[in-house]
Amino acid sequence: MRVLFVVNSHYQAYGGPYTAISDQLYHLKKLISFKLIYKNSSTFIYNLNLTQIIKNYDVIHIYGSWTPFLVRAFFISKILKKKTIISPIGTLEPWALKQKRFKKKIAWHLYQKAILQNTNIIHATSHIESQNLKNLGITTKIKVIPHGINVHTNRKKNIKKKKIILFFSRIHKKKGLLELLEAWKKLKNKKDWKLHIYGPIEDKKYFQDFLKKVKTLKLAKEVIFKGTIYGDVSKIKVFSNASAFILPSKSENFGISIGEALALNLPVLTTTVTPWEIINTYKAGFVFDFSIKDIQLALQKFINLSSKEKSLMGLNAKKLIKENFLYSDIVKKYYKLYKSLN
Repeated sequence: MRVLFVVNSHYQAYGGPYTAISDQLYHLKKLISFKLIYKNSSTFIYNLNLTQIIKNYDVIHIYGSWTPFLVRAFFISKILKKKTIISPIGTLEPWALKQKRFKKKIAWHLYQKAILQNTNIIHATSHIESQNLKNLGITTKIKVIPHGINVHTNRKKNIKKKKIILFFSRIHKKKGLLELLEAWKKLKNKKDWKLHIYGPIEDKKYFQDFLKKVKTLKLAKEVIFKGTIYGDVSKIKVFSNASAFILPSKSENFGISIGEALALNLPVLTTTVTPWEIINTYKAGFVFDFSIKDIQLALQKFINLSSKEKSLMGLNAKKLIKENFLYSDIVKKYYKLYKSLN
């Protein structure tokens, strides 16, 4: 069985999708034969090259929606009578559909809905994403398989935690960063606590708005933008220094950085529009509605916890990942999915 993975872009600044797809392929390499192609690679440019590549594979797994490159890959696959899987990876979530709404409405009726209705299987990374697809009137079979999370064992034990709340994600309006600043300003008893912001700047205007708000709210000594880092070693070091992780997102089909934080014993504070309600179940952090007030309350609640309570949350966080998102279990589900189409 040979599987061709097709994505529009594949580079580290792409954030969660880059990490999720790269890790998935790493863990699948002993089980299947595959190739990854994407628009910004030098593999090919013209339709002929794409056709020749697709001919050599049994299953075509396409990640994303809307872009001409992915649309072309799908229709060539169908002409060649190949089995196809579509993973929207958040591109069809309600928040995403509101962005460039008019263009997407036209594209939806012209081709995107037809693609989803004519693929063999749609892969969703959470039950929230699956239900949102059904709400769009999609009747194709949907298979829910979450991303796996790597659990690293080389993290120092009993490290003394610093009073740092960590935000680690793309700098984009979807991530709720400006609202986080407003909530941070309203916190009480936050002496010595810092908010460290890491992430690639995807939206330059939004980043400028962020810097302006930091200045307006007089938070320069408390909120620090630390730039972008890549690689497991660097991420482990950054995560290890923090006491908690926060992602007040307005939309996530999964949220890979949330899983990474939990796997490194970090309590997580995130919103109910992410598929991480299980955090409340495991008492591994707080999941709350998206609003400045609710972000503030969650932060305040965490800061006010005793050291023992914070430590227990961290232990629960890693337990959550080990019991639900280990790659050794997740990769078997992907393999079974591909075999079902062979």
